[in-house]
Amino acid sequence: MRVCWGAARIAGALLAGLCAGAALAQAAPELPVEYFAHKPVMADVDLSPDGSHVAYLAPYNDRMHLVVRTLNPGPGDKPAAIAPSDTEIIGFEWVGNERLLVTVLQTDRKRTSEGASTPVRFSRLIAVSRDLKETKVLLDRPPSDTSNYYWTSIPILQFVDDEHVLVAIPLDDGPEPSVVKLNVVTGKYTRVRKGQTGIGSYILDPSGQIRIASSYDDKTQKFKYLRLNASGYFDVMRSGSANDSKDDFSIQGFDAVGQQLYVSVRKDSDRLAVFKYDMETDTLGEKVADHPRYDVGALTRRGLVVGFRWIDDLPARRWIDPELQSLQDMLDKVVPNSREIIIDTAADRRLVLVASYSSDAPTTYRLFDRNAKTFDLLGDTYPDIPQEDVAEQKPVSFKARDGLDIPGYLTLPVGSAGRNLPFIIMPHGGPSYRDSGIFDPMVQFLANRGYAVLPPNFRGSTGYGSTFEEAGHRQWGGLMQDDVTDAAQWAIAQGYADPKRMCIVGWSYGGYAALMGVVKTPDLFKCAIATAPVADMQRLYDELRYDRGKNFNRKWIFGDDPGSLTAISPAANAGKIKAPVLLVHGDLDVQAPVIHSRDMARALTKEGKSVEYIEIKNMDHSPMTTSQMATILSAWEKFLKTHLGQ
Repeated sequence: MRVCWGAARIAGALLAGLCAGAALAQAAPELPVEYFAHKPVMADVDLSPDGSHVAYLAPYNDRMHLVVRTLNPGPGDKPAAIAPSDTEIIGFEWVGNERLLVTVLQTDRKRTSEGASTPVRFSRLIAVSRDLKETKVLLDRPPSDTSNYYWTSIPILQFVDDEHVLVAIPLDDGPEPSVVKLNVVTGKYTRVRKGQTGIGSYILDPSGQIRIASSYDDKTQKFKYLRLNASGYFDVMRSGSANDSKDDFSIQGFDAVGQQLYVSVRKDSDRLAVFKYDMETDTLGEKVADHPRYDVGALTRRGLVVGFRWIDDLPARRWIDPELQSLQDMLDKVVPNSREIIIDTAADRRLVLVASYSSDAPTTYRLFDRNAKTFDLLGDTYPDIPQEDVAEQKPVSFKARDGLDIPGYLTLPVGSAGRNLPFIIMPHGGPSYRDSGIFDPMVQFLANRGYAVLPPNFRGSTGYGSTFEEAGHRQWGGLMQDDVTDAAQWAIAQGYADPKRMCIVGWSYGGYAALMGVVKTPDLFKCAIATAPVADMQRLYDELRYDRGKNFNRKWIFGDDPGSLTAISPAANAGKIKAPVLLVHGDLDVQAPVIHSRDMARALTKEGKSVEYIEIKNMDHSPMTTSQMATILSAWEKFLKTHLGQ
């Protein structure tokens, strides 16, 4: 059953406006590429503490803007919007009711010691008034100060009051972060604790007191949690190996009064669970949240643990507060075929902000008024896409060649018979990531063009426990790639896929897997699309020398034999490829430098292979603007139509 949202209101706990009947399925009309290319029309939604306003991110004039609107508009009231030029807004937080802290990310070029230039990312904190008319850049540094200028994140550790926050930033006396108290109105700050060699992060209690710090030594690949003692020094609280899942121990935060500590750990299971932790005896206490199949973590708000989270096919939550959990249970029964998740409440809890996730509809946001007993639609993430044209992203599972169960999500075009279809295998990026049933605009775009799509959660994907994740370690081009191949063979065996019309499409690590797919199984796929891929494993090995986790990442990806990289490098095996290849890359890609696609294009051309290469100016690893994404999807569409005939 699908929900019709014409009235956009649910009274009490009863759903209004259900579709009375369902017409026979028909093929969805081709929708404009722009309907899928923009980022969600409403994202990162957050209520002001008093519940009078709502803030969110929305695309406008080709880029994401911060929007603030009143929930009870009067005559002439209009939403306010702002977007700093040449930057991407990646997050924001309310600081009281009158001001927000906005984090922006920019990609630029930095001169190297050899005289060349390399892309770098840096972030800034900007304080803005609620009406978005007053802005102030905080913790600014001149571009010449390269030691501190290129921050990729500025952690907000705790909110003190309506004008002050505690943040961790590197100052002039070293690369390690200091803790400072920042006035978001004046921009002035005072240091609370000087940065200390080896310490990378801090955990504060609700009062703003530093209680715990963490460190990591990449030479030994050991981590430490340190407890602040009465003399103001740190004692070792817990240590372990970053490469051993048995030592997988992560401090999640404190409770509301700062007495109870919560940690995430694997104990008696390879799934992460959340436990209470006794800081006096350094022992695990009661297990408070786990799941028989999925990893569970803590849900924190402003440094406090308020609940627990996991993903089955859709996001799931359990709250510590019984009243909030009771409300969660009630809301989740209101909309059929949907998962309702509380994402924010006003301070008095009268207004509750809810995200609705579904496998056959875009995510929507609704506002529940506990006094008026109304449940109003606040916004839709992809409002131009008609509900009847959304294809279901259905969970499936198949056996890999060694018997391991591999989960994935099968999407069939609306109105299709589901048999002998032009088919896309779409491995995800990461590879430390996982796909879910949440609406995916790229998958939906391909389905709208008539293609069936299967993103497999190959071994190495996260969320399914350490055994499944570690099975992918050191398996680039190996067992992880075999799982992707087995996904394609399963789709053919089940009759979903036409074996003569199958393409492999991926982004980032998924782009690497797309290239390796046509290297290892040159007769299986009729074409390959690799967007922002890694293509040269020797180059990746060398690039990691600049990474602070160099040794950990090299061991995790390559193992102890970096000399074996040629066999798993697409650029070194271009001669084995038979299928046409489309490469798409941004020239400012920090994560997977553009040289990977340039080298791959040259290698394919040298071998006389069919290759198209599109380089997008001023794009990082992911598009910042709608037009950049539209360029990518349009290129995909043209290439697939040429080589699959759809």
